[in-house]
Amino acid sequence: MLLLIGSSLVLGGLVFASAIKPLPSYLVASSTISTGTLISDADTVVAEIDLGTLSEAYVTADTATDGLSVTAVIGKGELIPLRLIGTGLRPNQTAIRFVPNLKPADSIVAGSVVPVWQVTETDDGFVPQRIVSVSEVLAIEFGDGLFAEDAPDVELLLNLDQSTLVLAAVAARYPIYVLPLP
Repeated sequence: MLLLIGSSLVLGGLVFASAIKPLPSYLVASSTISTGTLISDADTVVAEIDLGTLSEAYVTADTATDGLSVTAVIGKGELIPLRLIGTGLRPNQTAIRFVPNLKPADSIVAGSVVPVWQVTETDDGFVPQRIVSVSEVLAIEFGDGLFAEDAPDVELLLNLDQSTLVLAAVAARYPIYVLPLP
C-alpha cells in the first residue's frame, strides 16, 4: 500500500513538473522582413511555442543573429526559418538597380513581387515584352534635391538569367517598366 501511494506521488510530481516546464522561445517577424535585410531586434519578437519535431528548423531566441540577413521575404507574424537566414544572397541571385521609365505604382514597395517589361520598336510599331515574369523588389528610393527624377531607383532581386535580360534592356536603352502583379 505504501509503495502504491509513493509511486502515485512520484508520478504526480513528474506530471506537474512537465506541465510547468517553460516552452522554447522562437523569433517571429514583427513586420515584413525583405530579402537582404540584416536581422535586428526591431524586426522580431519572441514567442514561446512547442514545435515538437520541427523545433530544429526555426531560429530560437538564443540563436546568434548578428551579421545575418534574410535570403527571402519573411512575412509579418511568421516564424523565422533557419534556411532563410545567412550572410548574403543565394549563389544564383544578384541585385540590379535601375530607373524605370515610369514611376512604379504606389502599391509597389520593398518586398513586393513584380514583373519587368520592356518596349521595343519593330516594323509593326512598339511591342511590349515581359522579360522577367517574377522578381522581388528589394528597395525603391526617390532622389532628393532640386534635380531629382520623378521615377525612383528600383532595386530588384533576380536570378542570373533574369539579370542578363534586364542588363541587355538597360544597355540597349529600351524603355523598362516595373508593374504590379494582377
